Amino acid sequence: MHAPAQIIPISPTASSLTHHAVNISELKAQVNLIQYVMRDVMKSGEHYGTIPGCGDKAVLLKPGAEKLMLTFRLANDVEVETIDLHLGHREYRIKVTLYSPAGQRLGTGVGSCSTMESKYRFRVGPVELTNKPVPKEYWDLRKENPAKAQEIIGGRGFSAKKDDSGNWKIARQGEKVEHDNPADFYNTCLKMAKKRGLVDAVLTSTAASDIFTQDIEEDPDLYRQTEHNGGYSAGSTSTTSGASQTSKPDSDPSSHEAEPVSTSEIIGYLTAKGIRMELSADESEIFAFPDFNDTSARQWLKDHGFKWDGKGKCWQYR
Repeated sequence: MHAPAQIIPISPTASSLTHHAVNISELKAQVNLIQYVMRDVMKSGEHYGTIPGCGDKAVLLKPGAEKLMLTFRLANDVEVETIDLHLGHREYRIKVTLYSPAGQRLGTGVGSCSTMESKYRFRVGPVELTNKPVPKEYWDLRKENPAKAQEIIGGRGFSAKKDDSGNWKIARQGEKVEHDNPADFYNTCLKMAKKRGLVDAVLTSTAASDIFTQDIEEDPDLYRQTEHNGGYSAGSTSTTSGASQTSKPDSDPSSHEAEPVSTSEIIGYLTAKGIRMELSADESEIFAFPDFNDTSARQWLKDHGFKWDGKGKCWQYR
């Protein structure tokens, strides 16, 4: 007679993924801690910010990355690769590895910078004065609507300059010419590459990419979008638990939906906040121009039905 078969349970081994998985409560605690640091310690425009034309998601800057490193007591190890290019140009490739206080490797970030990038390779040539005087409309609109004022004098690449007689004339920006000594920017490019690698490493190691994006403040035109209502703002962050936060961690996601509100209420709010606004001729549209660092104002506009007008660089309500 055969002995009954024995069922041997399979326990997680050191090689299984679940054996090394982070506890769910710990994961939530880490996300909440990052959000509290962002709200109570970091400052908009210094540690993070939003870039006009690049969406509403908060951009993590180098000082913010360093604050997160301090928060979690992270140590970093930096590897530098230098690549010499033609005509004295140089590229730096940086790999930044972050470690926990116990010495555990948490993640790696990479960044590069080259003197062949436009901002380091070229400089602007001499400005050329035209014979056209600067229109009065330019001065009237320069502060209230700088984009419109710029169009009046010819658009991008034109400015207002005084001639030898002291008269204001429209000036054309000079053509780009190459810098004659790329070595002047070696140290700048090295620091820039390190900064990019550091931010990448922090985002990867702390799993904060759903809250912040990579540091793109250097050249917003490379990332410019026409419409960007769908991103996260500095005051509205999404967590892995599905909760949306503004000034309070337990705020209701439904509060971000557009609410019906009268035109007079909107005008009253904008006036009380000191936010510059304009009305269309028939007063059916409101155009608001909040400061790009004023995340609470932008969130209020979104909550109340305003849409970003990428062409007019303003928030529009119909």
